[in-house]
Amino acid sequence: MNKKILLTGSSGFIGRNLTTYLLEKKYQVYAILTNKKRNRLDSSKLKKKYKNFNPIFINDIKEIKKKISNINTSIIINLASKYLRSHDFLKMIDLIKSNILFTTSVLEAFPKNKLKKYINLSSVMIHKNSEEYHPQNLYAATKKSFLDILKFYQISNNNIKFYNLFLHDIYGENDYRDKIIHTILKNHKINKNVTISSRKLALNLLNVRDVNQAINLIINKNIISGDYMVKSKNFTNIVNLIKKANKGIKKKIKLKILNNKIEKKIKKKIKILPHWKQKFTIEKDLIKYLYENN
Repeated sequence: MNKKILLTGSSGFIGRNLTTYLLEKKYQVYAILTNKKRNRLDSSKLKKKYKNFNPIFINDIKEIKKKISNINTSIIINLASKYLRSHDFLKMIDLIKSNILFTTSVLEAFPKNKLKKYINLSSVMIHKNSEEYHPQNLYAATKKSFLDILKFYQISNNNIKFYNLFLHDIYGENDYRDKIIHTILKNHKINKNVTISSRKLALNLLNVRDVNQAINLIINKNIISGDYMVKSKNFTNIVNLIKKANKGIKKKIKLKILNNKIEKKIKKKIKILPHWKQKFTIEKDLIKYLYENN
């Protein structure tokens, strides 16, 4: 396979997984990396293992045009995203720089006559518990702002197909983020309580490998551009998930359940990506991870 992909956000959790996935599929991957020292993607190791891996190091946004304009690809995948639950003044600057300025600069700098598909990962957090736009935090607001910017480019470039994939909670191997599955595994290993905010807490949990397959589908299929949801078939009650997992393991997960109020979730009505099917389930995956964790 000779297709070339320009990828942003390859050092994040989803990005690291997608990068390896695309390399294994024999795509030529051009990964924009903004900080050689801080990112979790071991670019030197990948470069030795995969001849089709091409890291592009950028120290300043002003360098973007010079470094990417000559890449002969028709597909950009944008995973670049800085996530913060809360922020202060300095963190606000980094948030806007990463989620709006950097991502827009890549799109503006790349020659539009080459580009055929632009795939952007977004979040259902921009809606919180509402059908309408209702950002949960400034991070969600920056994600929505970039969607508005994408709309401008979409109107201005009819020859380019733009895809926005909306995700809920993504999990998978080697996930070091402060998320529920990582917390369960970490606390189980050190024999510490897993604190759950409510018996009613339910999350839509999707394996990152299913996200990889969704993106690969868009790359190769002639799918109508637009907004699509990539999510699990069901929301999973976390307390029930842990209790079920405990039945299949000797060393039990210690559970502490609080009685916090859970806001009612209003499910945003976005079409599921055509031709895509979920292959992995958290119930089976958690048991697998727990055995590997011991």
